[in-house]
Amino acid sequence: MDIYEIISKYLTGESSEAENNELANWRKLNGENEKVFQELRESWELANGDAPSPYYPDKEKVWNRITTNIKQVKMTKTYTHRLLIRTASIAAMFALIIGFSASWLFTLTDSKPEENITFRTRWGEKAEISLPDGSVVLLNSGSTLTYNTDYNFRNRKVRLEGQAFFDVAKDTRNPFTVGVGNIQINVHGTAFDVNGYKEDASIEVSLLRGHVSIANDQGNLLADMKPDQKAIIRKDDFSQNRLIACNADTESVWRYNKLKIENEPLETVLHKMERWYGVHIQLSGSPKHKHYWLTIKTESLTEMLEVINKITPIDYKIDGEEVNISYK
Repeated sequence: MDIYEIISKYLTGESSEAENNELANWRKLNGENEKVFQELRESWELANGDAPSPYYPDKEKVWNRITTNIKQVKMTKTYTHRLLIRTASIAAMFALIIGFSASWLFTLTDSKPEENITFRTRWGEKAEISLPDGSVVLLNSGSTLTYNTDYNFRNRKVRLEGQAFFDVAKDTRNPFTVGVGNIQINVHGTAFDVNGYKEDASIEVSLLRGHVSIANDQGNLLADMKPDQKAIIRKDDFSQNRLIACNADTESVWRYNKLKIENEPLETVLHKMERWYGVHIQLSGSPKHKHYWLTIKTESLTEMLEVINKITPIDYKIDGEEVNISYK
């Protein structure tokens, strides 16, 4: 269990003896751990009216320490995200502390505006994020997820650039909203994939379970979705939107470390490979009008370029993160 979950249970009197021992050992590791614990406890006591009068913790110091921890998230390579999960737990812990007394956050800290929490992945990386309400987001490579510090208190709004799979905790009183590009995706408890990279012409939403609706920035309904449907929303022309049947699990096969390519021209294939492998590919020469059906699993970049070479003869050169390709 994450140490910030244990602190949360300790402050609410729900921690076990084993958890209390683990917390005690963590506090003894270094002075910084003890400072963090004391500041969280002080904030908790103030929020619950337990602080001895006229004592008040340094709320500015508490705020800065917690938000600094949040902002300093550094993504590790694919599948190793202990620091990310730790930071998300800090955010959840902070949300728990302030949830019992909104006046503490919005009155005593009126000079400190609400701030955004942002998670980013580099190309070739993925990350799993646990939100304060228990919702889980799997963030694909080259993507950004942002939410406000009032998440799960005033709203459950997040903003996405890139691709992510959402498994949303059900809360009928507090709908979950994803802003991506110029649309809003509104859900309650559901699981769905959103592909909304900034450079792509369309935003694609695939629904695995539950129910979602999609609206534009003016609130006009664009799609009302059922499971195993995919909405393809044109960013520049909503009249070209499509709602089609799909295998939603297959649409988000990237979660299982696979890249699915179906009936795509080489330029699109290479663009997806850039995201997948974290490289920049420069293509020159006259394109051959062929479309590709591929599934990339554990193949290396070189192996995939050789596969393409067998279908469409190409010359390629790999120099670090730069790849130059030309048609033969």
